[in-house]
Parts: sequence; structure tokens; C-alpha cells
Amino acid sequence: MLRDTLKYDATQSPPLHLAICLAFMHVLLVFDAIIFIPNVLSKTVGLPPQTLAFITFSTIVISALFTFLQSRTRLGIGSGFLLFSGSYSAFVLCSVDAVRMGGLPLLASVSLLTVPIVFLYTFFIRFFRHIITPAVGGVVVLLIAMSMVPIGLELWAGDIAPGATVSLARMGTGAVTVLSLALLMLFGRPGLRLWSPLIAMGCGYATAFVFGVATFEHAMHGAWFGLPEMSAWPGLELNIRSFHLPLLLTFGMGMIASMIESTGNIMLVQQISTRDFRRVSYDQVQSGLYCDGLSKVAAGLMGTAVPSIYCDNLPLIEMTGVASRRIGSIGACILLVLAFMPKVSGVILDMPGPVIGGFLIVIAALLFHAGFGLVAITKLSNQHGLILGLSLVVGLVAGGKAFFPGVVPASLSPLLQNSVAVGGFTAFLLSILAYLAPRKGLSGVFRAEASELAGLQSLLASGQEKLKLSGERLNILSLCCEEVFTHMVSAASVNSEHMLTIRVSLTEDGCFTEMVCGHKMDDINNFALPESLIQAKPDELDQLGLMLFSQYAHNVKHLEISGYSYISFVI
Repeated sequence: MLRDTLKYDATQSPPLHLAICLAFMHVLLVFDAIIFIPNVLSKTVGLPPQTLAFITFSTIVISALFTFLQSRTRLGIGSGFLLFSGSYSAFVLCSVDAVRMGGLPLLASVSLLTVPIVFLYTFFIRFFRHIITPAVGGVVVLLIAMSMVPIGLELWAGDIAPGATVSLARMGTGAVTVLSLALLMLFGRPGLRLWSPLIAMGCGYATAFVFGVATFEHAMHGAWFGLPEMSAWPGLELNIRSFHLPLLLTFGMGMIASMIESTGNIMLVQQISTRDFRRVSYDQVQSGLYCDGLSKVAAGLMGTAVPSIYCDNLPLIEMTGVASRRIGSIGACILLVLAFMPKVSGVILDMPGPVIGGFLIVIAALLFHAGFGLVAITKLSNQHGLILGLSLVVGLVAGGKAFFPGVVPASLSPLLQNSVAVGGFTAFLLSILAYLAPRKGLSGVFRAEASELAGLQSLLASGQEKLKLSGERLNILSLCCEEVFTHMVSAASVNSEHMLTIRVSLTEDGCFTEMVCGHKMDDINNFALPESLIQAKPDELDQLGLMLFSQYAHNVKHLEISGYSYISFVI
């Protein structure tokens, strides 16, 4: 979706009636996933009814609280975008193993012991700027889209016994949902596209009623109002032994997979929710990950399933053009109401499978579009393009579950046969190896003062032979470095205590240069030429150097992370 088709970006507020309708649509898409692990635990380990009620209630309340916080930006907690949180499927089997081994207290303790991995990654995220890139985030989103297609088809078709015929009623219901949604999005007027999810869902429900596919089993047996017994809180397991180490390892791998996927999801929501999107804000990624980490702590303290950030509902932003964080706040309120009203939440759980399956098929198509958009933000070298390609293939092989079946241990199958987790791990590890590979280069540290330019030029001249630069290319590199240096030291926030680091290395694309300083400045890509050089003001004439820089430098990036500014380019 082109960013200029946004009707309401993240900072704008749509009318209340529209916001409530869209928030309800978002909740419809994610509610089943939010309580997925509590449902699995109830069917596999035989939890007492009061305990199941408590952890289900806790899961929904935690989802509501941290969905609201994700839509905020205060105190560095929350990305400021429309992001829902809920139980994470990669933790399914290891959660079951934990409950079987030591009950819900062990599940809570293992979650709390491994969640520091997320906080460490988030705090040091600036050191991962060359590893978890928008392109890696795009690959994760593409893998999510690929894994969503079979899930959607399974919900659409239902459980088909061997030799049984396909249900024409389910086929027709799903087809009506898919066609109505796709046609409205492709050919509907802007005002009609805004309501396309609700219209398509209405068409799907109507068809389900006609064919007798709709049922209300959960709603019929649910109470209107209810609170769990607080005495059912499972507590914590304080006696962790050596035989718990494999379980800790599995949860640790799940935390890494969760943080990689969450990073990609926050990058994606920035791209589709911002007008004139230029670059990923790692500060917002960092704030969103802190919020995600706190949700995991809260879940551990309450003894319920480990949550994570969802992207399943994000294509609704592209469908409707509404990315307002107000929808996240209202969605959180709806979730909170559902926690206290089991009958209403039962209505959502009773949504016909063909309807939700049809929605997931269209959502997968939109996620493909968004994933390719994230990958396209960065010009890929041959090395990084191969890394992303290998990650996609490895993820597909893992998700197919047909490669040497039976080799993967059952306890690790939710991770090692999860296409998103394995593909994300592959991209993460290969990117680390590529970054750590030895390269010819040079580096230096200078005070953030214009008088240090002479020292910078001397450093570059001393590395001419090492970097295999001709005289002309050395002059171009010196010119570009001088412009970036001047841009950095001219910032209003700079002082005599600030230092500037430069690193130059020889890559297959040319000379990769990165400058780092501990203060912020205007985006180096955001400059405009004066209309008249004769009448131009001094600050407008300063833009001429940046224009010259843009003619020679390629793949220019300007990142701001944790108060540090990073400007990189290739010559």
C-alpha cells in the first residue's frame, strides 16, 4: 500500500464509531490466538477448571494491558503503533512439557528466568543494527505469510476424514468471504474499502447461516459475567534443578525467536502506519520490545502463557487505510470487557472456520506485499541477498515437516519445525557471521569539532593502499566523509565532550563507511536545494554539500538508536 493512501496515520484519530468498529475487527482476528496456549493446556494436561479459568482470564487481561501500552510512547515503553499482544505459538509444546514436569509454577519460573534474553537484546539493540535489519524483518514477515496460508486453508476446509468428500457448504462460505473482501479491496471506492472487512465478514456469516455452518457452542455455555478464583494463582517454582536445563534451553530459543519476530513486526507496522515513510526508527523498535519484554514478565508472574507481538491483524491497516493508535486503545478496552464476559468472548470463538480461514488467506497475501516492501527498503549485496534467500528456503523446509521426519526431537518440534523461528534463526546467525567476517579496513576516533577534519583526511590518506583506492576514489571518499563529518558536528546538540567514530571497510560493493556519534541531528537524506543560488540564505547554501554527497554516495542510511546517530554509505 502506498503510504499516501493512509486516511488516518498512527497519530490521527478517526471518528469514534469508526474506531470502535475497526477495533472490534482487529480483536476478532487475534482473539482465538490470544487464548490459544491456555486452550491447548486444558486439552493436554487436564488443568482443573478453576485454574484454567484463572490463566485464561490472566492471558486476556495481560493482552489488553500491553496492547494499550504498545499504543503509547511514554517513559520509553510502547512503540506508539497498533500492535496486539497474546500467547505465542512457538511456546506451545515446551509449555506443555513444563506443566507436565512441574505444573504451572514451573512454567512461570522458566519464563521469568529466560525473559532477560529479550531485555539484553533490546538494551544492546544498537550493536545488532547490521544484523536485525529491515530486510531480515521482511523475511520474517514473508515466512509468517507462508505459514499462515496452510492455517487458513485448514480452518476453511475443516477436519476432513480420509476418503471423505469436501464440504461444499464450507467451500462456498470461505469463497464468498475471500471474493467479497478481495473485490472490495481491489475495485471498491475509498469510502467502501474502509468498511470492506466488516462487509466481507457479514457476507461470510450470512453464507454460513444459509448453509448451516454457523454454531454457537461456546456462547451457549458461557456465563454473561464471571471472575476467576484468585486462589487459583499457581505461584512460582523456586526449586530449579539440573534436569530442568533442557527446558530452560528450549524456552531460551523461544525467547530469541520471539524477539526476532517482534522486531520484524514493529518494523512492519512502522512502514504501513507512517506517511512518507523513509526509514525504520530503531528507538520505536526498542520501546516496543521493552513493552513486549514486560508483558512476558507479567505473564510469568501470573503463571500463564508466554505472550508476544502479533502481525496477523496488521493487513487490516492496509485494507482500511486506518493506522490510528486510538484503535489499539479501544481494542484493549474490548479485550478487557471480554475477560469479564465469557459469553461475549464465546461469540468470537464461535466464528465459522471458513470465514476466519478466508480472511487469513487474504491477510497472507497482504503480508507478502508488506514483507517484500521491507526487503526492498535496503539495496542488498550479493552476500546479504543469498543470506535472505537461504533463510527463506530453510524456513520453508522446516515448516514443511517432510525433511527427514522423525529426526527432530518432539520437545523441540514447535521450534525446529516452525518456519518463522527457524528462518529467523538462520537469518540472524548468518548475518552475525557475515558481520564478523574479517575485512580490510581502518577506523579512527575524533572530537566532534570542525578542527578535526585535517586528522580525518590524514586517516583516509593513510589507508589508500589497504583499501585499494585510486587517487580519484580516495578524493571522492574524502569529500563524502568531510560532508558527513561536517553535518554531524554542526548539529545544535553537539558539545566539546562528544566524540565521533569512523569505520571504513572494503566490501564487494565498494568502500563501506560508517560514522557514529552520541548525539542526534537532522536526517542527512532530508535536504532541499534553494530555488535561487543568488538569493539563497546561508543555511540553504549549506545544503549544496549534501547534494554533492548524494551524487557520489550510495545506499545512504541514517539511524538513531538509544541517543546515538549512525550514518553509513558506500562508495
